[in-house]
Amino acid sequence: MITKPKISLFTLLCGTLLLITCRPCRAQTIVNTYDLIKPMDSLWSATTELQGTFAAGNGVFAALNSGLGLGRQLGEKVQIWTLGGYNFASESGNSIYTTWFGNGRLHYMIDADRQLQLFYQNQYNSALQIDGRLLVGMNYTQSLHSKRHTYNFTLGVFNEIERYTDKTDKRLQRANCATSITTDLSTVDVNLTLYYQPAFNDLSDFRMLGELSLQFPISKQLVFEVESALRYDSDPHMDLLPLDFATLIGMVYSISK
Repeated sequence: MITKPKISLFTLLCGTLLLITCRPCRAQTIVNTYDLIKPMDSLWSATTELQGTFAAGNGVFAALNSGLGLGRQLGEKVQIWTLGGYNFASESGNSIYTTWFGNGRLHYMIDADRQLQLFYQNQYNSALQIDGRLLVGMNYTQSLHSKRHTYNFTLGVFNEIERYTDKTDKRLQRANCATSITTDLSTVDVNLTLYYQPAFNDLSDFRMLGELSLQFPISKQLVFEVESALRYDSDPHMDLLPLDFATLIGMVYSISK
């Protein structure tokens, strides 16, 4: 009984990664907001993430990845969330890249397992030569629960405006299809998140994200996390590579009151 969910989750992950990597390739960033939004069983909730690297010797290298999610319950049906993140890397005092994002959300709870979500997001990413990425949209989310698993399914639509460092821009309407699967094992929580965002006017223009997170609880509020993410863009701008892969190790702290 214990090994069965491990096998099914592993099979699902391998199948997903194979699907992504075997498509003809052309990388854009998708922010995984599932990471920072936690179930709220009280008046407010806060989640922080912090990962970092530092090395010194013949050269000095430093990297920081951080995230913050703040949620507030307004009555029985409404939640508001403010999400943000900041990442940078430098070598010998010279910046390699800087990224940040801010996300504001309003969630209306239809019932315990269904939500309508409105959101606004602003991003900057020097690595992808993006001066600004503005998103405005809405989602419908459905949750399903079993004894060991929690499934979240999201369908939505958003307007996207991207401005690039060469002063060009792109304006599109995209669909947002996402799913998140959480498995609670005896010593580790496994979270698999998948995003697919096609453009309405050209279905060959799409972005995908697959993210796998392993969280090892240290206390009720603090967990040690290992996270890997694979991002793919079928139509990257300015001759960028279509595929990005990253692995992060750090800590996640969550509180609610």
